[in-house]
Amino acid sequence: MAAKSWVIVIVGIGAGFLLLDTGVAIKCFNCNSAHQADCADWFDNVTQHLVECFSWQTKCRKIVQEAWFDDHWDIRYIRQCAGDDSYVGPMEGRICKERYGSNWVRQRYCHCDNQDGCNAAPALMASSHVWTLFLSLLALAVPGMVLSSSWDGAEQFLGWC
Repeated sequence: MAAKSWVIVIVGIGAGFLLLDTGVAIKCFNCNSAHQADCADWFDNVTQHLVECFSWQTKCRKIVQEAWFDDHWDIRYIRQCAGDDSYVGPMEGRICKERYGSNWVRQRYCHCDNQDGCNAAPALMASSHVWTLFLSLLALAVPGMVLSSSWDGAEQFLGWC
């Protein structure tokens, strides 16, 4: 196969991976036990459906909110998409952060990003692997094109870089 054809194949594969990678966002459960009893623990992921998050939401979150109300602890479970700046605790988010507020309120936040629906109980980090593969293939192809005399456009290609 001519060097020019290799460039087209490699760029095409890279573009395909890029489109695939940017088109797939993490999916999380999105519910609140205040109006959806089946959102509470023990969580049955058959009764809830995964929601595709926005591209800037790269993590899933589970919040356990406890408030002292009418002489008892009122507990709510909230499952939702979370922004990229959210902290993922040790053990893929199984270790959570706790916050204590005024008026007898406490919350436990758990963030995860290791698979779709991880806020049920654990997003594939394919992006870095895809780019590593693409750039490795391109690095292997470029020296062959530069050294090859079968492609007259090598100087033009190097001018694009």
